[in-house]
Amino acid sequence: MSPRDPETHPDGDFSGQEFTDVDFRGTVFPDRTDFGGAVFHGKADFSGAVFTGRVFFTGAVFEGEADFYQAVFEGFANFRGVRIVGAATFNGAVFADGPLIEDAVVDGPLGFRRAVFENTSMLGPLSARSVDFTHATCHRRVRIDVRTEEVGCERARFPSGVRLLAHGARVFFTDTELGGASFIGTQDPDDRDDWPQVMSLTGTDTGELTLSYTRLWRCRLAGVHNLDRMRIEGYSTFDVAPPRLFTARRSIIWDEHLLRGTWPQAPRLGRRRWAPPADLPPAAAPESASEVEQAYRALRKGCVDAGDEVGAGDFYYGEMEMRRLGQFLLARTRRRDRWWPGWVAARGEHLLLWLYWAVSGYGLRASRAFAALAVVIAVAAAAFGAWGYPPAADMTYFDSLRFSLRAATSLLRGPEQGLTPAGEWIELVLRFTGPLLFGLALLAVRGRVRR
Repeated sequence: MSPRDPETHPDGDFSGQEFTDVDFRGTVFPDRTDFGGAVFHGKADFSGAVFTGRVFFTGAVFEGEADFYQAVFEGFANFRGVRIVGAATFNGAVFADGPLIEDAVVDGPLGFRRAVFENTSMLGPLSARSVDFTHATCHRRVRIDVRTEEVGCERARFPSGVRLLAHGARVFFTDTELGGASFIGTQDPDDRDDWPQVMSLTGTDTGELTLSYTRLWRCRLAGVHNLDRMRIEGYSTFDVAPPRLFTARRSIIWDEHLLRGTWPQAPRLGRRRWAPPADLPPAAAPESASEVEQAYRALRKGCVDAGDEVGAGDFYYGEMEMRRLGQFLLARTRRRDRWWPGWVAARGEHLLLWLYWAVSGYGLRASRAFAALAVVIAVAAAAFGAWGYPPAADMTYFDSLRFSLRAATSLLRGPEQGLTPAGEWIELVLRFTGPLLFGLALLAVRGRVRR
């Protein structure tokens, strides 16, 4: 029998048969076609084939590559229980109804590049080395349940949404169209190794996307649309800032890691601490700090709307860090261009943000604010002892410390001790600086309690 001669089986029944290096390129299969239980030795080439009716590959075994490049399935296509030892290629294929690819095992990569799914489809549960939906189009809602190393959906179109269960896989949703409610997650939240690792959402409108029990350590979020409306349910983990002495750990997005660690314009001292791990492939950093700042702002807004004070605090810290870094880089640029008024403005805002960070951690670190208040009171007490009292005054350092503490915690109380003109200036500065630092400390305590 010649495998290219469909007339040998006019009823389209190839079930249980064995084929060797089968070549059905461009073949038209009329009506119902059944390859259930068939065994294909070597390569099975169905590229350009047209299945005008229902087609069944139920339980078929492909001992080599299965090539369905630009095949057309005009009826329902059933690939339940199929076993493919090599790669499976459906690139450019058109599915008018279905397909059903369930309990399938593909040892090699599974490709659906530029494939078109006209009707509701259910892909999985299945396993493959990788699954590629680059430029694919699913006109109706599709459910994808895959156990694989990587799922690529770059520039794919899901106008009615997608439910993706990617068990332990790296997921790429770059410039992907999500027109309906969509979901990325897992069915086994207790197993952290089963959580999908979302690598990129850049260029994707995530307004109707829900992430549940996902790993976002290496996820690119700069340039994501409607990020504030994306829902993060369950326990999805972000990366954490590299450790540094006297700094609290906080959740960060991977874009900040790349910006600080690989951007040539970033401060040199921080690049070593923020450098990405050497075992990761090189990745391009965001174009500017403002992109990362906007991503943090959108994430913070989403956390506030969801009542997540912990996440909102960390993302606000990241937003302010990117704003401070942006002003530092802007001042450097304006100095290089010799635009001195702009340099003064950028440098002034950077200094203000630096002080806000140093004395209170942007109003989020209570210990830093209390420490700054204690230092100011101690320094003021020493200054009072050196220049603040008349020569006849007999004041010890502890008397000055008590006087400084009273002055620092009140704006309007009059002086209880005669002072020199220098002492009056010290007291005036202390009466404004002390309540400011005390207020920042209370603000940080309030934020910690609300968490």
